[in-house]
Amino acid sequence: MTEQELRLAVNRSQKEGFRLVFQQYYPYVYRIVWNQIRAVGTKEDAEECVSDIFTELFAHFDDVEEGALQGFIGILSRRRAINQFQRLSRTITVVSLEEEGSELTSDDHTEENAEANLRQRALYQHIRSLGEPDAGIIILRYIYGCNSAEIGRQLNMNPITVRVRLKRALNKLKKLLADDSFFSDGGEV
Repeated sequence: MTEQELRLAVNRSQKEGFRLVFQQYYPYVYRIVWNQIRAVGTKEDAEECVSDIFTELFAHFDDVEEGALQGFIGILSRRRAINQFQRLSRTITVVSLEEEGSELTSDDHTEENAEANLRQRALYQHIRSLGEPDAGIIILRYIYGCNSAEIGRQLNMNPITVRVRLKRALNKLKKLLADDSFFSDGGEV
């Protein structure tokens, strides 16, 4: 359904209209939330966050400008997911290895996983240093899997402009990574 059709449905019957909005945008919102919190949260945490997002969306639905619904939902979802990630990251859970029946073995890849995690964080910082909208375009394309048309709708840009900015941003990112000793050791990102 188009945004206009969804708005008409909400005007006819809020309950039915909001059900249609939820049905249409639930996968999009859940993907954003889960991609953000999966390292620290559970599926239940993601569901709770998604529920909060739709509650806030429905409370402010009339305030969203026509043609900006998907962008509003995307921004709201990212902000809520980041808040949820930060909240969950502060929670430290101590688990006894004996209770879990787990044992650390000599073939554990902890060191490699830690290095990969550091690389990901450094890469993310470099992407963020590009500024907006370039960082947003890269993240939407490579983390959320959006195509140029979807990114264009979310950022109110022409898909061709999105592709050009993406190419230029990737070139800038390559230069930043080449200058960073962490990435210039020949390792793949």
